[in-house]
Amino acid sequence: MRAVFLDRDGTINKQVGYCGDPAMIELLPGAAQAIKRLNELKLLTIVVTNQSAVARGLITEQQVRRVNAEVALHVARESGGRIDAFYYSPFHPTEGTDPRYTCDSDWRKPGGGMLRQAALDFRIELERSFMVGDADIDHQAGKDAHPQLVTLQVPSDYGSGEADHKAHSLLDAVEKIAALLA
Repeated sequence: MRAVFLDRDGTINKQVGYCGDPAMIELLPGAAQAIKRLNELKLLTIVVTNQSAVARGLITEQQVRRVNAEVALHVARESGGRIDAFYYSPFHPTEGTDPRYTCDSDWRKPGGGMLRQAALDFRIELERSFMVGDADIDHQAGKDAHPQLVTLQVPSDYGSGEADHKAHSLLDAVEKIAALLA
């Protein structure tokens, strides 16, 4: 099975800092339609997001899950699109005081742990899958999960162009994926 892994903040929804409030979610233009298009292409759509604000004590895991649910709800309402799963990393190697979260973890991008776990959970062939994100760590996480995984980068201040392909938006990235599959 193939999947498209998506970063959340700055790729699907607007970047608003450490977001623990579902009311702050605003999808980027075309994001909901892009996810619907992935569904039409019969690709699993899985969000992988660093949420170090949990380690920092700024938000709780429950708030992360509520924000994720809000993102999925916005996508469904706008396009009928579906996100198949969310994986998040609440960890930070040095910041925070709770040892459950203040630790090294390969789930924290640029590590590929979230993608590898999803691959186990959903029987995903990582070498035939894709990662779309706005930051170099998204590309690095994809390549850490599997060197053949194809990465695409949407515009942001967090990317230097390491990805395999550049895209103008999530919708453009999905159209590039569709072309690669054709």
